[in-house]
Amino acid sequence: MLDGKNLWLQYDNLLAPYAQKNELSRGRVFPENPDPFRLPFQRDRDRIIHSTSFRRLKGKMQVLPPSFGDHFRNRLSHSIEVAQIARDLARSLQLNEDLTETIALAHDLGHPPFGHAGEMELNRKMHTFGEGFDHNKQSLRVVTFFERRYEAFPGMNLNLEVLEGLQKHETFFDRPSGEIIFSPHLESQLVDLSDEIAYLSADLEDGLRGAFFQLEDLEKIDIPAQAMESLSKEEKISRSAIVRRIIRNLLVQIIEDTIQNFKKEKIKTLEDVQNSQVRIVRFNAKFYKKLKELKDFLFCNFYQSPEIKVINERGEKIISESFDFLLAYPNEIPESFLPEEAVHRRICDYIAGMTDQFLLAFWEKNSS
Repeated sequence: MLDGKNLWLQYDNLLAPYAQKNELSRGRVFPENPDPFRLPFQRDRDRIIHSTSFRRLKGKMQVLPPSFGDHFRNRLSHSIEVAQIARDLARSLQLNEDLTETIALAHDLGHPPFGHAGEMELNRKMHTFGEGFDHNKQSLRVVTFFERRYEAFPGMNLNLEVLEGLQKHETFFDRPSGEIIFSPHLESQLVDLSDEIAYLSADLEDGLRGAFFQLEDLEKIDIPAQAMESLSKEEKISRSAIVRRIIRNLLVQIIEDTIQNFKKEKIKTLEDVQNSQVRIVRFNAKFYKKLKELKDFLFCNFYQSPEIKVINERGEKIISESFDFLLAYPNEIPESFLPEEAVHRRICDYIAGMTDQFLLAFWEKNSS
């Protein structure tokens, strides 16, 4: 007969001392009996995958809307790519793969429609009420309030380490117990970095596919140029081959840099990680300058291109006018959106959960 605790220990023995062990998890807000066949973070991953908010990510654009073609990334494909990169890195560094994958799959659940332009517009609307909008915090609201799949508790009742990983902490933070933690667990740090690797490499491929820039332009940028130099003549003209090599090079670099950071910061235990006042999973300063060069290139040639600006401005207009309509007609907000809260907060939650197409249809129906 399998025992949940024995399963935990079996897996934990494979992890590095500084990894987040299953046995050391602080558990869930609402206690549940262990599953004899699944580890605790496995259960959390499964809850994410089966959630409606996860399925809705398919209908939320990354940078380009579906009208550009079926082959461009959306929030769902992006989340899966982040999870794949993060899982591979976690295995290489002997970290908790289940926890890493869960955070990666859930990290964009709170993202609103119309990409980052939609997030900025919701933030502007909420600022008029003395508040703001951040998709990381919204992801927490989704998993703790809006995914109501269980009778015994609100939300998904995920383990506290998953909830902690969904927050992007720039400085130390207080846990509810009063304990001060300077840095989140390495699995959380790994997802932050994997998110960066995933969107940069994917946006390079999508930008090439959409003809926002050409292969010749990439030869002037250090990271893609280095990747292209190592490819055969045939591979150099293949978008997928170039992007594969860029991802591989970035993964090798971050593994090497993180191992060096373990030594430099004397990281031997999970407690050492939490007490560290610098991020452990990070590129070295010299390499990060190259990464910034790539970011700047994408910003100028892709994110700020005239075509993308038109798309973003339309998304901002749709969100702004839909927000104002709901302020005037709050009865249009479904009761499931926490009726005890302020109207502007309920509107924000409602819009943030919509897909691009649903919001577009809502706007067209109610605009006049």
